[in-house]
Amino acid sequence: MKKLVLAFSLLFSITLYGDLYEKALDEYENGNVKIAAGLYLKSCDNGNSNACYKLGMMHVKGEGVSQNNKIAGSLFVKSCDNGNADACFNLGIIYEDGKAVVKDKLKAKKFYEKACEGDSSDGCLYLGKMYLKGKVVKQDYKRVIELYNKSCNLENGESCYSLGLMYLEGEGVRKNKSTAKEYFGIACDNGNNKGCKQYRTLDNVNTK
Repeated sequence: MKKLVLAFSLLFSITLYGDLYEKALDEYENGNVKIAAGLYLKSCDNGNSNACYKLGMMHVKGEGVSQNNKIAGSLFVKSCDNGNADACFNLGIIYEDGKAVVKDKLKAKKFYEKACEGDSSDGCLYLGKMYLKGKVVKQDYKRVIELYNKSCNLENGESCYSLGLMYLEGEGVRKNKSTAKEYFGIACDNGNNKGCKQYRTLDNVNTK
């Protein structure tokens, strides 16, 4: 009987806090940002990582709450620890740029890695940039290609465009205009205007 009561209580809690989050989303969409913030906070306090992330972003932007990167960071930590890849990515940005924390690019790398593991396309992109620049980690073109490809497959237009440039210019890979054009086309399909421009340029060259 006790197990049944416990299971019912757990189910009720999950439903209640899920409802809080959904209600917060609705209020935010309707422009009631202060009400949304309060609901996100309650949902976050009860373990909803998405709510913590949403509230953190509101603090970054100052929507319905104070603009406070320090509070945003603490909310991102809570969210990231519970598996939200977007929160991990934002922590990487915070540590790389030194927003409300001491700049620490190694910590930024750690959070980008965690974000990428959780299929954050931006996490993979920014981690790839670190390997491309070779300032925080040893330059590794093979790793860059792997990370950019994962990001591109997650429909990140900038990553697809960056791959196109690498093949066009022969940076870390053998020059291949055909492969470059393919990546520029994918970048364009994913909303990257620079990819569209490069695709048209290569297309014109091939038709002359």
